[in-house]
Amino acid sequence: MELLAWVAEMDIYQLNRISDLHKRKFLALVGITPKPPQAARTVLSFILKAGSSPLELQPETQFAGADPFGEHTPFRILDSITVVPGRLHSIQAKDATGFHDVTDHWRREEHFGVFGAIPEVGMELYLGFTEPVPSGVPLSLYFQFVGDQWSENERQRIIDELKERQQVCRPPDNACAKPSSEPAVEDPFDVKLHCRTRTSWEYLADATGEGKWLTLEPKREDVSDDTCAFGLSGRVVLKTRGPMRKKAVGEIPDQLFYFRCRFEAGAYDAPPIIRSLIMNAATAEQAVSVEEKFIIGAGAPTSGDEPVVGESSVLRMAANLLPDPGRKERKITSLIIENDDPDQLGLGVLAYKKATTTNPGDLIIEGCLVGGGTGAPHQKMTLPAFPVQQSSLRLFSLENNQNLPASRWHSWQRREDFVSSKRTDFHFLLDPTNGEITFGDGETGRVPPSSALVFASYNTTRADAGNLAIRSAMELRDSAHNRVAVQNFNSVKAHLEKITNAIDASGGLAAETLESAAARAIELMDDSKRAVTLKDYETLALTTPGAKVARASAKANLHASFPCLKATGVITVVILPNMPVKRPTPSRGLLRTVASYLDRRRVLGTRVEVVGPTYLDVTVRAKVQSVKNVSKTNLRLRIVQALDGFFHPLTGGPEQTGWPFGRDVYRSEVLQVIDEVIGVDHVIALELSAEGCEPQCGNICLAPGWLVSAGEHVIEVL
Repeated sequence: MELLAWVAEMDIYQLNRISDLHKRKFLALVGITPKPPQAARTVLSFILKAGSSPLELQPETQFAGADPFGEHTPFRILDSITVVPGRLHSIQAKDATGFHDVTDHWRREEHFGVFGAIPEVGMELYLGFTEPVPSGVPLSLYFQFVGDQWSENERQRIIDELKERQQVCRPPDNACAKPSSEPAVEDPFDVKLHCRTRTSWEYLADATGEGKWLTLEPKREDVSDDTCAFGLSGRVVLKTRGPMRKKAVGEIPDQLFYFRCRFEAGAYDAPPIIRSLIMNAATAEQAVSVEEKFIIGAGAPTSGDEPVVGESSVLRMAANLLPDPGRKERKITSLIIENDDPDQLGLGVLAYKKATTTNPGDLIIEGCLVGGGTGAPHQKMTLPAFPVQQSSLRLFSLENNQNLPASRWHSWQRREDFVSSKRTDFHFLLDPTNGEITFGDGETGRVPPSSALVFASYNTTRADAGNLAIRSAMELRDSAHNRVAVQNFNSVKAHLEKITNAIDASGGLAAETLESAAARAIELMDDSKRAVTLKDYETLALTTPGAKVARASAKANLHASFPCLKATGVITVVILPNMPVKRPTPSRGLLRTVASYLDRRRVLGTRVEVVGPTYLDVTVRAKVQSVKNVSKTNLRLRIVQALDGFFHPLTGGPEQTGWPFGRDVYRSEVLQVIDEVIGVDHVIALELSAEGCEPQCGNICLAPGWLVSAGEHVIEVL
């Protein structure tokens, strides 16, 4: 017994001594890698000063705000934007009953539907502006919708699904492909290919002295819709082709300049509910490029081309690793500049002043000098700014810089470890949180030689500290990058009256710990990637990218067209869209999307059928005795509402999670629903009638995959 206990204790001891390196390799075997720091994202909103002309800003333009502790927090915009004068003044929705003013909901930051609570083809959205948008000038509007299924994460899931679909459908390289008459798709990962609805945009034009609605044509680049017809949160960019007309429209008495959007075709899986609608909007990320300034020593030998500021140049330099006493900048002692060598790696030049024999010059690059090689194994260098946005990092070395004309740039690749690295591989490891770079030992991974200068180009982020609250004040950042990217920098800064983040800056995360990655791996054990069980089919249907499915039920050996026969090998999945209507019914597009997603994940030998439910109208006929002094009219309405709620496909049923598929309607439960209504003393008589059948005193049976819907109840209150 003592020997057995000793063996067990030693086994536990050895297990507890598993290194982090081994844990990372174990996680890599199941496809898990600890996530690096993530940058926060937001939407910046711009307001021009009165009398200013439209102002164009390019992607990568940098802005900065401050967190609650006053810490400098820089952002860069990811889209080009032209800031136009004026403001959004009114928002109206139009349906079959007429116009509905929702401006107050928008101003109070209350949620409202783009096309009402239940979108129908033909509905319209009207946006009224105080100033006209000049012809050909883009107007940027950002729509943020309520729910995770409209978020940027959902957009990325759709892109991943399109990539996977292309890989599955791609023919082998040696396959004989027939020429296709279909036009080539420019971007196979465009989420617009996933859209199942169509909208059109128009503006009120000043045509022949009268207002006329003119359609904006996507083919003419009059409109760019990243929302996929309000299926995802994103930007809509509109450009008019002529002057706009000022007019009073709908319930708004003020004369304004209008754009409108019409729901043309298709069907929504769920009503798009607006959380924020932002004018002059551009998405932004809390990650900006690192830049460094060098002093070119007076009389330092300089040769080659004059660098083009704002573009990349091949720079061969000899530089001191430490700054001169009393200065922050490091000194370049020799420099060769080339602009037209495609085989060499270039650095972005942000500013350049040539040195003379008596006066020093300066050079600002978009990147930084990390350090110098020593030739020793396991060299470590630290980046000057961190955390690092890992995906943006580029590392390269300039070697043999003692003989600059013969020196060359070498690019390095990041790896998780050096296990498979060879002595000639330019590999390195990165700790993105602390900005630490580690090189190999010469056998597993190359080492930078003593004549090498190591440079890096990357974005730095504050990770979780970059999550700023909504409406934090921003300003145009005074950086070397902006001085190059923004023409007339001081003038632009003077014309911008207000810059804020119109939504919370969120999504910034610190690097994932090894323990968190291990926990994520454990969670993936229950994550269905293949459809094996009926529960797998239901889970995958509910999580289909781009599909907003409220409920799903899978039935084995059942075909919807032959409910009385056993269909061996057939899996029928019944789905419901998340629409607040009496009978939610999936559109053809939704059925195709879910079916395509499940088909690539099914077990071979099975067949998947995705269908909508069959509804059975159930009508309740009841005679009810009320409590004394209770309004019989109001009680009748409350009983009808309770019955309608009990039979609802999405929120009804005994558990209030939707009526169970194929579940019978029991007389006892209906009696209980009526009896629980406040004001009911007791039920005198009760009859249930199914669609097209005579009233009966028993239960009503449903076939598999069927649901009930509330009919016209007949309630007599005594």
